[in-house]
Amino acid sequence: MPAHNQAKLVTPPQAAAPAATEPPPRRLRVHAVGGLLRATLAPLSQKQGVQLAHILPFWPSICPLLHAHGTPESLRGGTLTICTPTSSAQREFMFLAPSIIEGANRVLGYEAVSQIRCMVRGQAPHTQAAKLAAPLPPSSAATDKATHICQTVPQDDLRAALVKLGSWVLKR
Repeated sequence: MPAHNQAKLVTPPQAAAPAATEPPPRRLRVHAVGGLLRATLAPLSQKQGVQLAHILPFWPSICPLLHAHGTPESLRGGTLTICTPTSSAQREFMFLAPSIIEGANRVLGYEAVSQIRCMVRGQAPHTQAAKLAAPLPPSSAATDKATHICQTVPQDDLRAALVKLGSWVLKR
């Protein structure tokens, strides 16, 4: 073959291969704070007594008609278990379940209760309800409406007091 027809195979120079970077040590990695807190606080929020302790003082306000005929016993996995002395009380609690769920979630501040389970026990409920129950806190919709109505009040202290009063009135 003639020399002028021969093509030289030229290979491009090898680019320096990127050095395999090792991840930084575990203590130097970036972590989302929410993920760390969720993992840390999950066992605490799953404990039965923490959420139930928030519901018990408000029980007569959550269930004004039947609070003397049943007592919340546990709250696990979104199920509020109520102990009742009779099957007729059990049926009544199941009939009022949507309003009880709404009231319990309002007290807790988030959707912790999704269903109700009633258990019939032969004896009276083991926990006595308080004679004077704390009123249910107002819903966020009532507070938002009261804030909207009172937005034209020029004095801050008076406006805050009117919003508080209005949200309690509008919760009914």
